[in-house]
Amino acid sequence: MQADRTQSHYRTLGITRNASADDVRKAFRAMTKKFHPDHNAHRQRWATDQMRNIIEAHRVLADRSLRSAYDLQEDIQQEREQKRSNLRPKGRPDGISPHSRAERLLYDLLSGNIAQAIKDYDALLKKDDEYDLATLLDERDWVDCKFLLAEGYEKRARYDRALSLYEDLYRNNIAKERSAFFRNEVRDRIVRICCQGPARNAPPDEAAKYYMRALALDLPRNRKAFLHKKIAECCLEVGDEDTARRHLNIAFDLKPDLKGVTKICNRLDFDPGKSGAAS
Repeated sequence: MQADRTQSHYRTLGITRNASADDVRKAFRAMTKKFHPDHNAHRQRWATDQMRNIIEAHRVLADRSLRSAYDLQEDIQQEREQKRSNLRPKGRPDGISPHSRAERLLYDLLSGNIAQAIKDYDALLKKDDEYDLATLLDERDWVDCKFLLAEGYEKRARYDRALSLYEDLYRNNIAKERSAFFRNEVRDRIVRICCQGPARNAPPDEAAKYYMRALALDLPRNRKAFLHKKIAECCLEVGDEDTARRHLNIAFDLKPDLKGVTKICNRLDFDPGKSGAAS
């Protein structure tokens, strides 16, 4: 969710946030001419880096949906920066009450002290496994707190803890109402962990559980088809051919042109053209 804050895409192209689509195109052409490596022979590497940033900025700002999502990211980041500036003059909160500890977690997360926040959160859960930030902080604060904690756990490959926090955010009505982009971002992170995190090296039966967790989300048909295919592969690995066929049948019902299934179809003697409608 966090973007590179070294320089915004708007600044990269030398335009303002209210620039029109035509302004974006014109700025891209101008910047390309100015920073192209062919025009900066004495600074080839520097020019190449500049062009890479310019191309990425144009890719995002020239696409209406990507630009809308990027603008929302900018707003969220500005909000966080404002919170940091508001928190730091007060100093790091002290006290031993649950509320004080929750405020201290938020302060450390917004200040970039993720390792300390995770250490403290682990200690709080060890002492009370029902410790819930949602009961101790304002709505906006606990959503930020849980999201940043989940992000920190994910980066440290502590996937189960990250998943539980992301899933809590995804299911909670307050977090749902924050914005469609935010909820989709949380959803995509859950899918990424389930498909690219522990499932990769887990035994088939454990991997299938992660894929099932992802299936509990509101996903497009093609993503659901992919997950059902992965579950079918896991079931086949543990010798459960009936369940494998059922999930493979659902996968083809969702996406008839599903790719990468030749091997499992052959092993199951499964003919996609004869598969029935999935329930």
